[in-house]
Amino acid sequence: MLQVAEGMHSFAQSTLRNYTNSSPDDQLKDMCPICKTDKYLSPNMKFLINPECYHKICESCVDRIFSLGPAPCPYPKCGKILRKNKFKQQIFENLVIEREIDIRRKVGAIYNKTEEDFPNLKEYNQYLEHIEDIVFKLNNGIDVEQTERELAQYEQDHRIEIIEKNMRESQKNADLLKYQDAMERLKQEKLKIQKRMEMEDLEFSKTQQQDLLDRMANSSMTSEELIKQQQNQLTKRNSQRKRQLQQINNQLEQQFNQSNPLARGKSEDEEAKMVPFTPFQGDRELHKKYHMLRIPQTIDELMDIENSSKGSYHDPYIFGLAKNKEYLGAGWRISNVFERALDEAFMGLGCNIESEKSVSV
Repeated sequence: MLQVAEGMHSFAQSTLRNYTNSSPDDQLKDMCPICKTDKYLSPNMKFLINPECYHKICESCVDRIFSLGPAPCPYPKCGKILRKNKFKQQIFENLVIEREIDIRRKVGAIYNKTEEDFPNLKEYNQYLEHIEDIVFKLNNGIDVEQTERELAQYEQDHRIEIIEKNMRESQKNADLLKYQDAMERLKQEKLKIQKRMEMEDLEFSKTQQQDLLDRMANSSMTSEELIKQQQNQLTKRNSQRKRQLQQINNQLEQQFNQSNPLARGKSEDEEAKMVPFTPFQGDRELHKKYHMLRIPQTIDELMDIENSSKGSYHDPYIFGLAKNKEYLGAGWRISNVFERALDEAFMGLGCNIESEKSVSV
């Protein structure tokens, strides 16, 4: 016991010595600058910050100073009016990051458009660049008053659009939550049905085993014949049960799709928009729009391809591969190379799709 006590005393002295020897910045970081309460002596103490000035104050001081209403920040030379409901716990240790996250959240709540609200990607990118300029100015203290006025003016001019966009996003989130909840219920219902059918199959199997023993005792058929007969019956019943389970699952999914908008199939117009775009429709044609020139096929022709490919395609590098016996043995053929190159050309691979779209519209 004496050794334990000495050990505890030594640990306490060591901890106190480490704290005493710590730098002043480290000590201030864990001390409320208002009431001078130290986190070392009060481990449950919580620090709060206010986005108005980001000065750190302990929770007790916030309750004491701001419970009766708005009041100036107690930090010397700050003087900003703070409200208790604006205080929050600090998430990031670096207050610069904390401040930037809050600014982005504030600006994003006003400039809340998405790519689908713009006619093209260029205008959307310009919109994002404008947002970054606002965040940069506010975060670095550049033309803050003017930027705040512009932000307030934009919010006033586009108040209806901002509210409508928030309502659409809220509806999307609500629909998604409903969809996920319905999916989980559907999954649980399927598992419940499957478990019930498994229990029924287990009971049926026990009944069949007893029936087999009774028939073996009383039937004139051999045991092998009786077992084979029963196995055939079980196989037939299992296939019927699988079809039955599949049918029940299909009915449940059909009911689920009818009651959940997010699970319904897309309209023909939506499906048409989902079809990948290829400039020359090369992957939509059943019949190719070209005829290949004759390409050497036999081994003798391939070994002398430079002379046997007159009037056909010419590619010295591919011709070298065509004579490689390892390639030939693996099934590689030169005709596949040229056919693929033509297919890619007619599908428009390598084309600037945006430019082709603008021309084709």
